[in-house]
Amino acid sequence: MDFSIVQSFFMLGFVAMAAGTFWFFMERNDLKPEYRSVASYAAVITLVAAILYYVMKDVVQFPGGDITAAEVDATLPLRYIDWLITTPLLLVEFGLILAIAGAVRRGFVAQLIVADIIMIVFGYLGEIGVPGSAPNWIFFIISVLAWLYIVYLIFTVKVPAGAPAHVRGAVQVMRLFVVIGWSIYPLGTAIQEFIELGGGDAAVAISIAAVIYVIADVLNKVGFGLVAVRAAKKSSVDVVDASPGGKL
Repeated sequence: MDFSIVQSFFMLGFVAMAAGTFWFFMERNDLKPEYRSVASYAAVITLVAAILYYVMKDVVQFPGGDITAAEVDATLPLRYIDWLITTPLLLVEFGLILAIAGAVRRGFVAQLIVADIIMIVFGYLGEIGVPGSAPNWIFFIISVLAWLYIVYLIFTVKVPAGAPAHVRGAVQVMRLFVVIGWSIYPLGTAIQEFIELGGGDAAVAISIAAVIYVIADVLNKVGFGLVAVRAAKKSSVDVVDASPGGKL
């Protein structure tokens, strides 16, 4: 099997994350001091991902290394290290936007982070087990339930009607990232499991899952940050009243 496409996707992941880090860092200076933490979190998230993708692209020997499925599969622990660090930070970033909207309640972000860690840890246990085994399915179900609890939490938090329209819009889009964007990860895992259980080529299954994970990472880390920073940037701009010398 030719793994050149998979190797290229790992390099794509690194470039996208590095570019995102640079952009978020540059945008930070355009924000009011009280909103700069939004861009800081976005930059840290993509920086962590960029570092780990740089390591992973070496593991899969980009460019043009002669590898097997074992090298692609060896990136799995690095992925979970990435997710264990970056996904809680994504939820903190969501909390920062909720704070701008005046919607954060005490302990909300902590609940999100605990559920997220459970999701990642049990997701990893499910991936390293025997495909189709009972423990694998149990770990997978626990991981999905933790994700559903996160979805429940972010949709039950009340955003005040008086919050700025651009902030309310950002909250809605970021909710969709957690629902749709994060659902790509278990989809990739399920596709790999079904191919392997169906007697398909394990190398193909591992490669497809790896490509899906890269796409999901770029979408969720860079895209999530873009929405958050855009909302913070709009909140940093004073709204000037149409009347002479007036300011809202």
